[in-house]
Amino acid sequence: MLHFALMAGLLLLCSVTHAAEVTAASPALPDIQVAVDSLDGPGTVRIPAGEAEAVGTLKVPAGVSIIGAGAEHTKLFRGAQTEIHKSGNIIHVTGGEGAADTLTQIAGLNLIGETHPDSKAQDAGIRLDNVPRFRVDHCRLESFGNAAVMVRGNTSGVVDHCQTVDVFRPAINNLGYGVAVYGIGVWREDLEPGGPGAVFIEDCEFIGSRHAVASNNGAWYVFRHNHIHQNAKTQAVDAHGHGYGSKVGTQYVEVYENVIEKPRQDAPAMLFRGGGGAVFNNTVRDHSSAIGLTLDYDSSIDWSAPYPIDFQVRDFWVWDNTLNGEPVEPFVPSRSAGHIQLGRDYNTEPKPGYTPYTYPHPLASGGPFDEE
Repeated sequence: MLHFALMAGLLLLCSVTHAAEVTAASPALPDIQVAVDSLDGPGTVRIPAGEAEAVGTLKVPAGVSIIGAGAEHTKLFRGAQTEIHKSGNIIHVTGGEGAADTLTQIAGLNLIGETHPDSKAQDAGIRLDNVPRFRVDHCRLESFGNAAVMVRGNTSGVVDHCQTVDVFRPAINNLGYGVAVYGIGVWREDLEPGGPGAVFIEDCEFIGSRHAVASNNGAWYVFRHNHIHQNAKTQAVDAHGHGYGSKVGTQYVEVYENVIEKPRQDAPAMLFRGGGGAVFNNTVRDHSSAIGLTLDYDSSIDWSAPYPIDFQVRDFWVWDNTLNGEPVEPFVPSRSAGHIQLGRDYNTEPKPGYTPYTYPHPLASGGPFDEE
């Protein structure tokens, strides 16, 4: 009897272990969704090589990983079955209260949005809402109107070794984010720059975005060791201040060791419109200006109000950046000069006591596409 019980327990353990990883029947979203739904809790769905038209949205709970055969082998694309102006996400991961703390990983995929030149679709490749631990890596994301990757709410993790291409639609003439980060709408008292709680974007390539990164609503992001080129229309690195429907502006940014060059249209390489930050050791080429600090542009807010305006640029530290090989300091537009002043709201020296978080990010290793 004891022997039978032990064997039964072993068989149960094997079945549970096996059930934690399944392979979709094909790259088609309905087949992937069946595989996701077959998991009882956290697990991994592997998508085989091939390509399929992405119709609708793949809905994934936090704790489930979606792993393709590599961005050159697994392709999901919007096609004729999706109306050209239809917004939506190809993959949508949701967490929230009680969400599994297991890593959610999306890797090895090529996601392509609507490619019609007149499209006004505000679509996204991957959206993550309130996901406690995530990694998006080794993906190629092309032709989205809103964002390649959108991160919302109480979410922390890393986007690494990804490539985004032409994430901007002239027909919309707005949006167009490589990675968009939206916080939880509160100003955190416990935020410690250099800590692990940010959204990290590292070792990525951004081609033809409007903003390679943008943020609002209490966001905190770290943007490091990335390459931006052929940026479209406006600043490559952005952080919103208070406005545009958000309860608060961006709270903090850490931007360092990036290369920004060869824009399609001249604009500042970086423009920060609110919150605090540490911006250093960035290399900018081919732009007429490098780093701007300004009040935001939302016309519904009285920017002539006395200093300080809620959530404006303060506690900003900018040092050791270059423009076309020469040292460069931040500029402040004349309309913002009364509210943003050197020595009070920003400094051009290293931030005292600041140490960047571990690089590479601890989550950015051990995956199926990482080099040994």
